[in-house]
Amino acid sequence: MSDQHLTQATVPNIRIEIDWSLLLEQRTAVLRHTETPAYLLLPEIHQLMDGVHQDNLLLMINTLWHTGARISECLALTPNHFVLEAKQPYVSVETLKSRGRPKRAGRVKPRLVPLCDPHFILQLERYVASHHIRKNELLFPITRFAANKRFDRLVAKMTQPPSIKITPHVFRHSFAVNAIFHGTPLPVLQGWLGHADINSTLVYTQVLSLETYHLMQRIQY
Repeated sequence: MSDQHLTQATVPNIRIEIDWSLLLEQRTAVLRHTETPAYLLLPEIHQLMDGVHQDNLLLMINTLWHTGARISECLALTPNHFVLEAKQPYVSVETLKSRGRPKRAGRVKPRLVPLCDPHFILQLERYVASHHIRKNELLFPITRFAANKRFDRLVAKMTQPPSIKITPHVFRHSFAVNAIFHGTPLPVLQGWLGHADINSTLVYTQVLSLETYHLMQRIQY
């Protein structure tokens, strides 16, 4: 496998090497035989964003990709939700139902999602400054319908769109799957995604179904 298909991620005392080409080959079987929802892999996300030239759409995709937010939650974000000057930057995401309403009015606490990518933070800061967005103003003052239309137009312009249908929610699934591949503990991912039931988070671990081959190799028959 060529080096261009391998990336390395460093976390405290752990170095992770991920073969994205192999994971791409395995995805068809994973989606066919498990309950894993459709997802894109990191190289596909990067390739997709390379073709986006609208700064608002690019930031929306990056926000979904870096936070795992639902589209309704993403559209509710203002600069006030981001704490970027802290030693460990984060975003406070208000957990919303698919219809965009709190599960329990006044009782659902926002979840805190760390922001560790300096490129995303810089992009966000530049966007807010260049568009003169006030602290309490929406970053993306559009409806969910309009957001979905933007993604439809994006796909229509692509010469080689991914085999996965691209929707805003696919980036939430992609965020979760990417976190699993990088060894994120399930309870941590549950908190980032705002799942009340950890079984909702557990479904993403099925992407590792074919990653157990080396374990079977150690068994003698």
